[in-house]
Amino acid sequence: MAELFTDKYFPKSFDEFIGNVEIVEEVKKWAEAWANGQNEKPILLHGAPGLGKTCLAHLVAKEMNWQIFEMNSSDLRNKDNIEKIAGAATGNSSLFGTKRLILIDEIDSLQSRDRGGAGAIMSIIKSTNNPIILTANNIYGDKKLVPLRSLTKMLEFKKINYLSIAKSLRNICEKEEITFDPEAVKELAKNSGGDYRSALLDTQSLSPTITMETVAELFPRMKKEKIFSVMAKIFKGHDMRGIQQMVNNSEVSSDLLLRWVEENIPRQFDERDAPKAFDILSRSDIFQGRIYRRQHYGFLKYVFFLSTVGVGLSREKDYTGWKPFQFPTLLSSLSASTTKRQQRKATAKKIGSKTHTSIRDGMQDLPFLSLIMKNKEIAPSLTNYFEFDEKDLAFLLETKKDTKKVKNLIEQSNEIEKQLILARTQPKQSKLFG
Repeated sequence: MAELFTDKYFPKSFDEFIGNVEIVEEVKKWAEAWANGQNEKPILLHGAPGLGKTCLAHLVAKEMNWQIFEMNSSDLRNKDNIEKIAGAATGNSSLFGTKRLILIDEIDSLQSRDRGGAGAIMSIIKSTNNPIILTANNIYGDKKLVPLRSLTKMLEFKKINYLSIAKSLRNICEKEEITFDPEAVKELAKNSGGDYRSALLDTQSLSPTITMETVAELFPRMKKEKIFSVMAKIFKGHDMRGIQQMVNNSEVSSDLLLRWVEENIPRQFDERDAPKAFDILSRSDIFQGRIYRRQHYGFLKYVFFLSTVGVGLSREKDYTGWKPFQFPTLLSSLSASTTKRQQRKATAKKIGSKTHTSIRDGMQDLPFLSLIMKNKEIAPSLTNYFEFDEKDLAFLLETKKDTKKVKNLIEQSNEIEKQLILARTQPKQSKLFG
């Protein structure tokens, strides 16, 4: 499977980081102070998901050549884990003699039953000899996190300006040879709501062609909650009511939700939890079938419950770190297939027009014509005769429209057209001057 854009275009330096420039500069100064032997307050990065909080922490470790020690709030649930983390935090250096960056992710995910979790974080902060970065989506939602505000340097991530996101997406589209309408990319960036991570995933899911139509099909994203937030709640949530509320607020259809969950179970869960999750999801599918057969939509509540709460709470453990949620492969394939079918029809229409046959007959001729187009001597004449453009040629030759092969055929076709025009006008010129 192709590498995710979120991984492929992970920033290689601070200069490549998108958005929140002031925070990046602040964190750079903080890291340099640590490198120069000054013990600084831990940094608490907070703000909406997808803005780059965890990404920036990893980038700091990479740029400063520090070993990173990463965990999230679920690691603070037992004494052994706390002691392990505390040992890493208080150690003077890593195995390689460099500083060790302690990353405690999603501290606002501490549950009411996680006794001692917040206290453990504060204890680690007070005793550390290494830089610490904490992240949170909402630092103000839990009273037990209040003491952390005075012990840390809080930096709030703001939503990224959509023009900055659009500029980055256009550059990526050019590198990936994705055909795009600049206005469509701008619309995609707007719909991301400042979430650069989801914008990258949306761009990849819409490739190889991004138009206003495909963006419109992808978004009803203007919903109460985004699909990525819903997925995060399903796969990382701990209480039934919280997951149900998020799903209900999202207004995502049961079919679409089922596809997203199905695609991401093996990506989010290990080999022990994934089979159990798929078993629960299969029961959801049974109720979906009953709805179709009996037209009894009262079963819909079971579909939603099993495919969300059932799947999420079927796991035996929590998973640390962040793994990207993948757009459903099936939906992506259907989108690409739709674009291909549209082009197939457009090319067949040109063939039918020239041969005085129907589009259907033109479609039947496509395989034969595609084979003939591989003949370098005949292809230019056929291109000219049928008035094929770059898209038609790319479809027939199974390549991209900006390849050298396609460009050469267009140039040769234009030259043939010039010769035909000269041939038609030559007799008139000889009579006029003879």
